[in-house]
Amino acid sequence: MERIIGASRFVRDTKPYAHDLRVYDLGAGQVEALAVPRYGWTEVGMSDQARDDLAMCQAGFMWRDGGWVPYVAPLDQDRSLLNRERATRRARTKVRRLAKFKRLTTLLTLTYRENMLDRARMQHDFDNFMKRVRRVCPDFEYICVFERQKRGAWHAHIATRRILPVLAVGGQLVKSYDLLRSAWRGVVGQENGNVDVSRRKRLSRSPAKLASYLAKYIGKTFDQAERYVNSYSASGRSIPEAVLVRIDDGDQALAISALWELLGIELSGEVDVHHALMSAGGYFLSISPAPGT
Repeated sequence: MERIIGASRFVRDTKPYAHDLRVYDLGAGQVEALAVPRYGWTEVGMSDQARDDLAMCQAGFMWRDGGWVPYVAPLDQDRSLLNRERATRRARTKVRRLAKFKRLTTLLTLTYRENMLDRARMQHDFDNFMKRVRRVCPDFEYICVFERQKRGAWHAHIATRRILPVLAVGGQLVKSYDLLRSAWRGVVGQENGNVDVSRRKRLSRSPAKLASYLAKYIGKTFDQAERYVNSYSASGRSIPEAVLVRIDDGDQALAISALWELLGIELSGEVDVHHALMSAGGYFLSISPAPGT
């Protein structure tokens, strides 16, 4: 990997000189951690040919098809695609961590009977639905991601905390899911909407699994929505800052070992541990309580 800064050429060192350990404590036994390598950059001499090439670039030319031609900026659609790919990765990470931090364990889906194709209306209807819900549940925590069905109709996936079977409303006990359906149908029409509740056992009472399940919809949202449209909605987006520890050693195995030691992880039945080497470099580790604990 190379960089040109001014008239100087820099080459990234082949081996890292240190590792940054970043630990996100999301509460209730949910932890995500990274070991990220740090690389140095070395200034190297430029050949006469390289200097000539740099001068041509600075003069507003680019090399194409064996010769120099006037520089042409990348197409807006190409830049937009790259920006969306980066935004998708960031949004997936944020949604996953938010779902864990908020301890979301239940997945609701808001649907229309009609073939509703207007995303702006989907957002408007969802906002009105949330106003109705929060009148009776002021502390309702959620993350919402919109998705299109195969027929083109929009619907909303909402991750929330476990909902009690009944709620006290106006001095009476009301079935909670009847209340949610009534709120949604009050917005979109009595015969036009429904609220489905996920019965997937693999998601039940597991913020980590629900977080991963919800995050996968983010890429679809970016592909299906207009530019500059938010990829998700949430009842607050704050999560704890990462704890940062610098390991002044470029050895990856040592950094991974230090990360495990820092977290005090023991291979037991009390936690689920998922870990992997990242394609862009570094190491990812996720910890969550084991089912039934």
